[in-house]
Amino acid sequence: MSKIAVAMSGGVDSSLTALLLRDAGHEVIGVTMQLQHDSENAEVCAGDHDVIYASQNAKYLGIEHHVCKVCDIFPEIIFKPAWDDYAHARTPSPCVRCNEFIKFGKLLDFALSLGCDYMATGHYVRVMDYRNCRRIARGLDPRKDQSYFLSGLSNKVTPRVMFPLGDLKKTEVRELAAKYGLPAATTPDSQNICISEPGKTFAETLRTMFHAEATEGFFTMDGKKLRPHKGIHQYTVGQRHGLGDLVPQKISFVKSIGPENVEITTDPKALDTLTVTASGAIWHVSDIPQRFSAQIRYRSPAVPCSAEPDGDKVIVNFETPVHAATPGQIIAFYDGDVVIGRAIIERNNA
Repeated sequence: MSKIAVAMSGGVDSSLTALLLRDAGHEVIGVTMQLQHDSENAEVCAGDHDVIYASQNAKYLGIEHHVCKVCDIFPEIIFKPAWDDYAHARTPSPCVRCNEFIKFGKLLDFALSLGCDYMATGHYVRVMDYRNCRRIARGLDPRKDQSYFLSGLSNKVTPRVMFPLGDLKKTEVRELAAKYGLPAATTPDSQNICISEPGKTFAETLRTMFHAEATEGFFTMDGKKLRPHKGIHQYTVGQRHGLGDLVPQKISFVKSIGPENVEITTDPKALDTLTVTASGAIWHVSDIPQRFSAQIRYRSPAVPCSAEPDGDKVIVNFETPVHAATPGQIIAFYDGDVVIGRAIIERNNA
């Protein structure tokens, strides 16, 4: 049997993960990230409540619990790049970045330093053998599959991680948690919000955190300025809510975001594209298939495509249009259910 650290957040998924591994005979300990210092802005950081809840659940399960402090590095590695994206008319993917650099970076190293053989989490994904390596693959519950968020995990990381919930559906997890009497059985699902401030969006909270000025401008349609807005960081490509009565009695969408102006359209097809340019590609296989599929956001379906290099970027050509490809967001590449790479969307080429 192995010594396994379970990344615990206090929720039902990580708590059941710890219970299943413990009851399978493994030596299990809990590890939790502390995102900020004890005495600073405690009311702002939602993640710090995880430490308390995780400690309580670990005590209930009769396992050790350890805290990994990432207070000093989290703002610089996660929050600062996220704000830089918002400030430059992009929509960041902070959860993907956190998984790559913090959770399966700093926290995994912490777990291994405690003598653990593996680190397990409550993500709804699997690890499968693929072309002589171990790769992240989709979980069996299509409504909860989180492989998109783990698309950047390298082949050095995947042999060290475990995902016991990957073969389960969320309903089964709730049922098992209730069956075993876990206190977290009815805990609401986490929204992956690492900071929160009453009445403010994530982007506006970041702007305040870094004492930055909002880049104000105008909503425009067909080149016509409709009215001023209070900052490009508050909008994302494809957004249809929170735009006000820009076009009376018609639904409008954010088509693109410029240095100041936010262009809107009433035609959702105007957001469709067959080609996307992406940068920062990470490929987990040396022989990229000629035809695979790509997913441009967490809830969107994967679409068959091919890719071609374009200098330090990659052009992704889809067989059918994708909707609202958003600069700054991750595009995840799949061969069947297996994640073979990821990149960052720069622009759609419609």
